[in-house]
Amino acid sequence: MSRNTLKWSVLASALLLGACNNTPSEPAPEPTPSARTVESKLSQIELEWEGPTPLLESIMEAGNEECDAYYNWCDGTLDVYGFPWSSTQAPTLSDAVESVFALMNDPREQSRITWQDRGTVPFSTLSGTLFKFEALDPALLTEIGNGTEPVQIRYFYSTYLVAPGASDWNHLFIVLFPQSHRVAVFNLVNHEI
Repeated sequence: MSRNTLKWSVLASALLLGACNNTPSEPAPEPTPSARTVESKLSQIELEWEGPTPLLESIMEAGNEECDAYYNWCDGTLDVYGFPWSSTQAPTLSDAVESVFALMNDPREQSRITWQDRGTVPFSTLSGTLFKFEALDPALLTEIGNGTEPVQIRYFYSTYLVAPGASDWNHLFIVLFPQSHRVAVFNLVNHEI
């Protein structure tokens, strides 16, 4: 039997068995955040969502509550991803950025944002932009990394109109922890009131 005939035979059998089964099958469940991974054609980093540690989560909650107290002046999010790494070469910030944007390019997310790449920046740039989330400095370094590794940060900025005469200013920081094999993504949005 030829290879194509065998494929068609298996397909026909599967269709016939499916047609005979009167019980409807349930749709496949949506992956949980911890099961979401990013596949990128160029990047060597495959991100696996871990989420912030309890301390970082409480810092984010406190910052967002303070933002809400000021008429929803800002919103912050922090995502933490791990990635397996077996290469002898260190992971690169470019790979981390590509993997994060591959995740964000889901059509349901970030559709109206056009990012301007502000380049690689020192940690002080992130520290100076934390606004109501100042407690992330230095907790971010000690909670996700080993406390001594040289983190690498890429900064992206965007502003866009949300209503006539009102804009949002969006600051996105992608932080690579090359020794701990983690990536943190801090996004701060300031709202024009």
